[in-house]
Amino acid sequence: MPRGSAADTMQIAADPGSTLALLRAIEAAPKESVSLQRVIQQRLAMAELSAAALLQPSLDSILADACRYAAQGCRAQFAKVLEHRAEDHAFLVRAGWGWDPGVVGHARAGDDPGNPAGESFRSRKPVTVWDVGAKADYHLPPIYSRHHIVSSANVPIIGSAGFFGVLEVDHPTTRQFDVLDTTLLISIAGIVAESVERTRREGALRAAYNASALLLREHYHRVRNNFQTILALVQLHAREATTDNSRRRIDEIGRRIFSLASLYDHLLGSHVSDRVELNGYLTALCERMGEFYRLDERPIELRCRTDANSPSLDVDTCTTLGVVINELVANALEHAFTERGGRIDIVARSADASDVVVQIEDDGRGFQGTAPGSIGLAVARRLISWIGGSLSLKTRPGDGTSWTVVVPKTRATSPPKEAEASPS
Repeated sequence: MPRGSAADTMQIAADPGSTLALLRAIEAAPKESVSLQRVIQQRLAMAELSAAALLQPSLDSILADACRYAAQGCRAQFAKVLEHRAEDHAFLVRAGWGWDPGVVGHARAGDDPGNPAGESFRSRKPVTVWDVGAKADYHLPPIYSRHHIVSSANVPIIGSAGFFGVLEVDHPTTRQFDVLDTTLLISIAGIVAESVERTRREGALRAAYNASALLLREHYHRVRNNFQTILALVQLHAREATTDNSRRRIDEIGRRIFSLASLYDHLLGSHVSDRVELNGYLTALCERMGEFYRLDERPIELRCRTDANSPSLDVDTCTTLGVVINELVANALEHAFTERGGRIDIVARSADASDVVVQIEDDGRGFQGTAPGSIGLAVARRLISWIGGSLSLKTRPGDGTSWTVVVPKTRATSPPKEAEASPS
């Protein structure tokens, strides 16, 4: 059998129980021969097990398949994967083939050399026994006598992370497990070792992902709570303001904080993602604006209508939309209506494959302009321009006001440098 390089030899010496090392250590007698049909059958079994291991997410299913292919490939009646439990100095039958009910998951064996699996574990080498009853130094667990086991073949299951257990095939009559059987078992043990390590890696990654998702969600909760605290302070300062101009400016800041807080509230109720489904967000925003402005105490109705097929927008775009829509609604509530009240409609639709259109319409007395010193609409126009959109107005005295916001579904996420530097 051809040997590897000096580097390979050094690696094998450091890890004598590896699949490669065990296979290279196997030597057939000069005149030993095997059936070509058996070789084909075993290679087919290896190919099928390899494919199953790649597609099968459950480790228990992979171990069960390994036992079945090992028993059939070695023409044995029984097979089992013994998982080593270091804390108990014992093996647990983790998976099996051919055994009576109650063996898999329950039967145990010591990890001492008093049984074939323990001998393979201690030596880190394949162990084949013609007749287990003839071994005077064996102290076999009940599973052997219960199933009338006579001959046994065992190979260690060792991966780069260390020793997992032993793959064992057993038969109720005396028989010699040959080189072909041993190499098949070693190869199957290698697939099992890789599957165990892959499952452990995936489990560790899944645990890390879940931990990160939990931390992110906790972060959202903290940010949302901070928004609510800041908003309460801003409202307190607005009530304590000594001039109408100061109160109006503080209220405008509060409205923007409210819009951001609403987005975080919406994100907390959905899967954490960098995309937000527009329909759900606008519906939630309208509900929160109704509560924020206490519309149940005023003769003003706020309605939200959206397309059935709602696009998903990035968080920055939804944040900007929320701030602008809230600003326009607040402006209508402050200036559009008499004591008789009225209605405000927010209508969102997809204009074409690239744009989303949101209209904010009221049936009030028409746009009268904003109070001196108000920065709300100026900020709204600037925000929309930052995301590559537009804001247009249509109004007639006594016939209401209609604002149209057009935003692209995909856009650059950073505002222009000159826009960032613009004064408020």
